[in-house]
Amino acid sequence: MGLTSSMFTGLTGMKTNEFRMDVVGNNIANVNTYAYKSSSVSFQNQFLHTFSFGSAPNGTMGGTNPLQVGTGSMIGSVNRNFAGGAPETTGNKSDLAIQGKGMFILKKPDGSEVYTRDGGFRFNSENYLLSADGFFLQGMVDGEMGNLCIPIGEMTMASPTSNATFSGDLNSQGDAAASRPVLDSQALFQDAAGTVAAVAGTALTSLYENETAVVKLFETGNVITLAEASKGGANLAQEEFIVGTTGSTLGDLAAWLEDVLGINTSADLPDWTAEVPPILNPGVTISAVDGSINIMGNIGLYNNLTLETGSITAGQGTGASAPGNTLPLRFTNTTVESTLGESIRTSFRAYDSLGNPLNINVTMVMQDKDDTGITWRFFAESSDDTDFDLVLGTGTVKFDPNGQYLEGDNLSIIMDRTDTGAATPQVVAFDFTGMDGYAMTVTSVMSILSQDGFKSGTLQDYSIGPDGYITGSFTNGLTQNLGQVVLGTFRNYEGLIADTGNVYLSGPNSGDCINRNPQELGAGTINPGALELSNVDLSREFINLIITSSGFTASSRVIQTSDQLLSELMMLTR
Repeated sequence: MGLTSSMFTGLTGMKTNEFRMDVVGNNIANVNTYAYKSSSVSFQNQFLHTFSFGSAPNGTMGGTNPLQVGTGSMIGSVNRNFAGGAPETTGNKSDLAIQGKGMFILKKPDGSEVYTRDGGFRFNSENYLLSADGFFLQGMVDGEMGNLCIPIGEMTMASPTSNATFSGDLNSQGDAAASRPVLDSQALFQDAAGTVAAVAGTALTSLYENETAVVKLFETGNVITLAEASKGGANLAQEEFIVGTTGSTLGDLAAWLEDVLGINTSADLPDWTAEVPPILNPGVTISAVDGSINIMGNIGLYNNLTLETGSITAGQGTGASAPGNTLPLRFTNTTVESTLGESIRTSFRAYDSLGNPLNINVTMVMQDKDDTGITWRFFAESSDDTDFDLVLGTGTVKFDPNGQYLEGDNLSIIMDRTDTGAATPQVVAFDFTGMDGYAMTVTSVMSILSQDGFKSGTLQDYSIGPDGYITGSFTNGLTQNLGQVVLGTFRNYEGLIADTGNVYLSGPNSGDCINRNPQELGAGTINPGALELSNVDLSREFINLIITSSGFTASSRVIQTSDQLLSELMMLTR
């Protein structure tokens, strides 16, 4: 040991303080860097020159302490402070700050992951969220980790209706159905003499009536029009039947009438032919007695059919019109409305898979009433059903003697969407569990409570919640989850390796990245519209600057003083 050693000791002090100056200077330089984490350096004494390890006390000696001289200082560690910085509001929805633990996960072009607390994200031309260096922000998309995208103005969505829920009260004071709507046309014949009753196979161009005189009713090309017809007080859509094109027999015309009038002939309906006396089941048939067209509707006041004089007309088509064929069919209504049964009708709008609106009518009719409760039957129909038949389905709903919903049967309907481009067939399940069947002072009330379909809409805006979920707002008024920002957590954040561009790499002592949803299992909260400031304490850094400068100067004085002593020593030889 000597003066030379003290010079090198002073040099180590200068080196360590120089290193500390680098750390302090870097902190100050990044005081305005978003999400920057300040660092601090700690020193250790360097190896020591030991002259004696000391001695233990004995009976005659009290013991001596070790005799050692240090050889200077060295860098002990550089510690990074991962305490959160204060959030700064920016008003930009794509700016994200983390309050608490966690790091944003970014994917580089080579597929590797890096991590950052800097949430200044921007969109590229494909609407992906990117960091300032163009790295993709990662999150959960459709149940898998991937690049987060918010396609404003590009994403369009629609969903078909698959469930419809109803609410209301069905009046138990009404009467159960005891009859059906019945309409009969004039007698029809298949011969020019007007003596042989027509049958289903009779050609319309060979159809006659014989009331005051034998009159031929149709010619090829006549357009038969159904207009001014009503069902339960609601007007039915106008429909046309072309003689010789759509069909040419009386049976074809009967089947057409059954479809356009929306008469449900399902096998699930009660068999009224077993009644005493027997009653025809619903449908349009040809009388075997006089060839007339017999229309038997469905039960319920809101299923009552009305065909006024002039409801069915025939105009001249491609062929010559026969005399008297402008009003070819005239129906007589023999219905007793009071026996049709208590009923109520409601309508709601559903949607197919392309978002096209579908108007569906639902009629509830009291079918049976006994000591076990009351059974109501629903009839569903729609003019948007593409198979021409209005009928969608029928089923029953039963209430117990206390007016509570008990059970239902066949609670779904099928819509045909052939040649519309939409998925077909479309099944819609009905839910009547929210309805009651009590005695009421007014008529039954019924309405649609909800249906799960929606029309098409384009993404027009978005928001990011504290839990990281990205919620898109569409022009159809609906919202949908577009993804979720996921945070990477580590057992030891100080073990991360800092890289350029405000990112970190996982290090040997950081542990593997553990993906967490925000606000779960210790992960922090997302603060949208804000950025995290650096956690540099400028006042402390200025103090460290002074202390470091003083340490550097003092170490240089050791070298200077040692040099002076060496000079004095050299002077002894003169």
